[in-house]
Amino acid sequence: MDLYIDREELGRGLARVQSVVERRSTQQVLSHVLLVAREGGLRVTATDTEVAFIGDLAANVSKPGQLAVDAANLFQVVRSLPDPTVQLVGAAGNRLEVRSGRAAFKLPGIAAEEYPPLPAFDVTGTAILAGAELRRLVEQTSFAVATDDVRYGLNGVHMEQVTTPDGARLRMVATDGHRLASAECAFDGTFAVSPRMLVPRKALTVLRKLLEGDESIEVAFGTGAIRLARPGQMFWFRLLDGEFPDYRAVVPAEGQHRVILDREAISAVLRRVAILVQDRARAVRFAFSEGELEVDVANADRGEIRETLPVELEGKPLTVGFNARYLGEVLGAVRGDRVSFELAHPLAPCLVKGLGDDRAFFIVMPMRLD
Repeated sequence: MDLYIDREELGRGLARVQSVVERRSTQQVLSHVLLVAREGGLRVTATDTEVAFIGDLAANVSKPGQLAVDAANLFQVVRSLPDPTVQLVGAAGNRLEVRSGRAAFKLPGIAAEEYPPLPAFDVTGTAILAGAELRRLVEQTSFAVATDDVRYGLNGVHMEQVTTPDGARLRMVATDGHRLASAECAFDGTFAVSPRMLVPRKALTVLRKLLEGDESIEVAFGTGAIRLARPGQMFWFRLLDGEFPDYRAVVPAEGQHRVILDREAISAVLRRVAILVQDRARAVRFAFSEGELEVDVANADRGEIRETLPVELEGKPLTVGFNARYLGEVLGAVRGDRVSFELAHPLAPCLVKGLGDDRAFFIVMPMRLD
């Protein structure tokens, strides 16, 4: 292997693989990135056997070759290099020489033959989505995925096709039992995922980092896996086998109480409340009345806070308890300046939406006030 590559180009490519490689695995090779120098450029591949990323980088290759190198180590080296041009040379003993200006590193590697091959992928359907829209779906749902892996069926995002007056749409839904997030977007093509398949948390984390810009994304569906592709990049991940609950059963019908608030104003209140509320089980009191919301919480050890802000209330006044962190994360996922809360009664699920935005909805379960 012998090639010259722009330092920023190499750095961007290595940055994309950092969230894919598995640093704590007993298999050392899974913490490595596979470098393949070939005619036309340098290909970087990273996998933990559950997710995989392949990226093609522009490079001037004078001698083809391949080698696996520790991904984090190489990334730190490249970011420290003094010259904008980097030379990568394969050396004896599975070592990689990294040269830039007067700096020269020799990094230990692993033979490419030891790197795990990606499994075969049988395409059962393909859809085209706008990259920015797919990123929005991930951002608006991933926060609600259960972090406890024993919660079978809740440790991933559910995907389904829904039919609307505007045509077929891809919907993603997640819940941890305390809140629920649903977002959808238009797509072209064929949706082909079993109802039992869930997108795992790690795949969602990687997707958020990879989906830049508004380029179209080709989403190919296979047996128990999904592959996303756009020019120069490919991301593959296995789906989880888990039965997602019937989320429609908890989506409330039109509530008797509807409140319209400024999203940033209520979010700022919740950030201040969070200073005093350290116990996740503690409910924060929200008293909605005509024209005003009063938020208050008392903590014997940390102090008290009471704050009011203007709201628009449709229906009778009511007092509700919410988990401040859960509600704050929901508001962080809402798009738009104004948000609506809809409830049937103080202990009913609260439906949260961005005003005038039908692409997403959220549900927060209220808490009993002591």
